[in-house]
Amino acid sequence: MSLERQWKLAARKHACSHTEEAFTEGQPFYTAIFWDQGEGEFRREDYCESAWEELSDGFQPFSFWRSLYEPPSSDPKKQDAVDKEDAEAALKRMIAENDPATEKTRYLLALMLERKKILLQIDAQDKDGQRLVIYKRRKTEEIFIVPDSGIELAEVAGIQAEVLALMPL
Repeated sequence: MSLERQWKLAARKHACSHTEEAFTEGQPFYTAIFWDQGEGEFRREDYCESAWEELSDGFQPFSFWRSLYEPPSSDPKKQDAVDKEDAEAALKRMIAENDPATEKTRYLLALMLERKKILLQIDAQDKDGQRLVIYKRRKTEEIFIVPDSGIELAEVAGIQAEVLALMPL
């Protein structure tokens, strides 16, 4: 299966994809991930509740979930520590490169970021015989789709060494 361009999902929108009305703090909204057959990639859309209720019978997303809107923070106290950003930056880079040789490293990085409560697993779906784990970044609601590489216990030490080599001392 070619997953070459699927990973480049848009960041959370600040307005409804259907009505174009801006979201307000604390407003419930729905995020839906669609597989765009023509483009051969995933597409993200965010909907206010009224648009979701109006449209949801007419489409079948690959995955969807409900969240509460939080505007972006400019408070430096709320920004992540540098070591967390480095792990996330490495994951983003590897997802963009989509090198099959880094699939297990990507999966381990996603698990590490989930454990640090930076990423939240929101769904897992099968696509063309491969399990894809869908994460959202808690603060920004950015989406990450990571193949479940089926890491075996004997492989963990080697993959951990790869991850440590990516991180600054």
